[in-house]
Amino acid sequence: MKSNKKKPQRTKQLQKYNRETQSEVGALKKELQHTKEKLEEQLHEEISTRAGLIQLKNENDEILKHNQALKKEHQHLKTKHQAVLEEKQKLEAQLRSETDLIHQIKQTNKELSEDRAAFLDILTSHKQLLEEISEEREDQQSVLQQKENEIRALARERDYFKERYEKMMNTKMMKWTGKYWTIRKKIKSHTK
Repeated sequence: MKSNKKKPQRTKQLQKYNRETQSEVGALKKELQHTKEKLEEQLHEEISTRAGLIQLKNENDEILKHNQALKKEHQHLKTKHQAVLEEKQKLEAQLRSETDLIHQIKQTNKELSEDRAAFLDILTSHKQLLEEISEEREDQQSVLQQKENEIRALARERDYFKERYEKMMNTKMMKWTGKYWTIRKKIKSHTK
């Protein structure tokens, strides 16, 4: 009889143990499911973050390439600007020398006018000698006139090249400005 009494008590204990075990297993399953969901969520966030980082890296590389291209263009324009400045300085030096020459010619013309008056006085007393001198002066006058014509031609040529230089610089600046705004527009569209 004792063994019979122990069986139902043991059965009750086993059932109680089974219920507690099942309850704990259920709780563990729920916790495992919750942990699994959290891990999946974290994995999804990490994948999204990595994709975002890759996209940002690509955008950064693109911006760096544009930046390098702009730097090269800037250096190229700087070099061109330096060459144009040197050419301008040469033209200015040439213009100064031409201006000096014109001033000398004017001074010579003034001196010639003064000499002409003195020659008229001498003409009456030294007619033959003065006729020879007059011929020499006329030769000098024609040479002087030729020089003035050459200077005028040089001045016209200088003005022509100066105008071409200014047109070329305006065109280059407009092209550069156009490229600058195009690149700036692209950069702005990439950053949006």
